[in-house]
Amino acid sequence: MNLVALNSSKKWGGNERWLRTAMNCLAENGHFISLVARSNVSHWNNLHPSINIIEAPYTNELSIKTKSVIRKIIKENNIDIMLSTKRKDYVLGAQIKNRANIIHVMRLGISRPILKRDFIQRYIISNQVDGIIVNALALKNELLSYDFINNNFDSDKIACIYNGYSIEKPINTLEIKKDTSLLIRSAGRLTIHKGYDLLINSLSEVEKLGIDYKVEIAGQGPKLNELNNLINKYDLQHCCKLVGEKNDIITFFSRADLVIIPSRSEGIPNTLFEAWMSKRPVIATNAGGISEVIDHGINGLICEPDSDQIFSTLVDYVENNRNYKDIGDKGYNKLKKSFSMENMTNKLETYLHSFID
Repeated sequence: MNLVALNSSKKWGGNERWLRTAMNCLAENGHFISLVARSNVSHWNNLHPSINIIEAPYTNELSIKTKSVIRKIIKENNIDIMLSTKRKDYVLGAQIKNRANIIHVMRLGISRPILKRDFIQRYIISNQVDGIIVNALALKNELLSYDFINNNFDSDKIACIYNGYSIEKPINTLEIKKDTSLLIRSAGRLTIHKGYDLLINSLSEVEKLGIDYKVEIAGQGPKLNELNNLINKYDLQHCCKLVGEKNDIITFFSRADLVIIPSRSEGIPNTLFEAWMSKRPVIATNAGGISEVIDHGINGLICEPDSDQIFSTLVDYVENNRNYKDIGDKGYNKLKKSFSMENMTNKLETYLHSFID
């Protein structure tokens, strides 16, 4: 199989991590993989040596030069499948498909209610996409609830492929000296759908209980200033900090007592698996496919994406900690059993081959 992936992202995030993993696994199995990435970005490292990386400007959704680069790759390498991963990529891919005999598969990693209002994406999905990959059954069911998708897609053309995770890396669970009894950490892009404002709002109530805690949130994004302002508004500077990007999230989480994932919308976040990889207890909101993966009270705690609910669940965890002492280990065990890299790769290969066999 010959595949070209399109990714116009300026920043590194969960979507890019998934794409790197998927490309590496496919390349390792002998498939020819090319990546058309945005010029002058530095985050595409640790790729399989056989992957061909080509830069393109991605100036806009009509970029003639970008389309020319993609068409040249398709023609010269006899590409079978074009995989698009961002909105700009979907639009560019649709234009390419108009003039090339190629399968166009898009990947959605997060809930997209905007699809109901975005005429361009609705048209593309209805007319210029052959398949859709999602990472949660909740997303597949959401998509099939839209008439414009349900009327144009067989349900088997929308594939739910859970993210896979390599568990070969040793887990660092060394104790470190802390200046607080409860260190809470979270990580992700600082965007509205990640819900960090909900977490910070909940902390204003935690303060009143006299709990000795600190919260550290790793990541960058458009809501950075807004979140800092919220921390200042509630006078939480002494206990809540935005700590910037972290290259090794598993190690970052392994030094915490608790990981919180406060998302408003999700597929299944990479940070959940990274928390399980570090054997940390997790509180996560009931967003996207999280409830498909976490067994509440067994390998994690689930609450609604609401500040009051996050607060009450955090208080429950603190007051009943002895009942939850094993949930981090149980999360790790579920990760090993159900979300292996081999499982993801097999499902991805089978799905993509269904278009060309």
